[in-house]
Amino acid sequence: MAQADKATHIAATATSDFTSKRRAPILSEARKGFCAMLRFFFRNKADPAVRHLYEAAVTQARSPVFYTHYGVSDTLDGRFEMIVLHITPFINAIRGDSGIGVDGQALFDHFLSDMDQNLRTIGVSDIAVPKKMKKMGAAFYGRYEAYLAALGDRRALAAAAARNVLDTPDRLDSPEAFALADYFTALCAMAPDHLTATPHFPDPAAFAPIGRTGAGADTLQRETVQ
Repeated sequence: MAQADKATHIAATATSDFTSKRRAPILSEARKGFCAMLRFFFRNKADPAVRHLYEAAVTQARSPVFYTHYGVSDTLDGRFEMIVLHITPFINAIRGDSGIGVDGQALFDHFLSDMDQNLRTIGVSDIAVPKKMKKMGAAFYGRYEAYLAALGDRRALAAAAARNVLDTPDRLDSPEAFALADYFTALCAMAPDHLTATPHFPDPAAFAPIGRTGAGADTLQRETVQ
């Protein structure tokens, strides 16, 4: 399937997680705010703090090690998945006590604005962009809920990563899936709790599966996280 078309049905890979009994109460609030968060179409430009935090997450998400050692596809879809994986802990960390909050809303809006620009850059028509954006927003929420609901359960988190990031639902116990689960857990622990904080990230090489290499990459070693 063409990369530009996959955005139109990308949400389908996480549907089973919407009904997870392990979901924390705050996640249902996120679902209620879905329509409100699509208001990014009418918002002003993100402030410098939002841009800085988002761009830092994108830069980390594009680290070559994810695509050479974790089994993430170096495609538009693979990069979309990695950005979602990285901004999910950020939005969750800066959310308000009663919901997504102003700062979480701003970061999500900037994410959608960036996706909108990327779609137009690859040639998606102005007429088709809004429909694709709604589906990408839904895809984000499916993953946001799935990852946070599984946090603390290594196997469940690995399964969510296998279905979404790796697009390999038949390999839920793969080393790559567990590596992504361990990395995501570390990322959540380091996520800044306000927009102006300096973001820090775990070293992805420290969690990469043993012995996996990509074209031109050296083998990375790590201890298996029990």
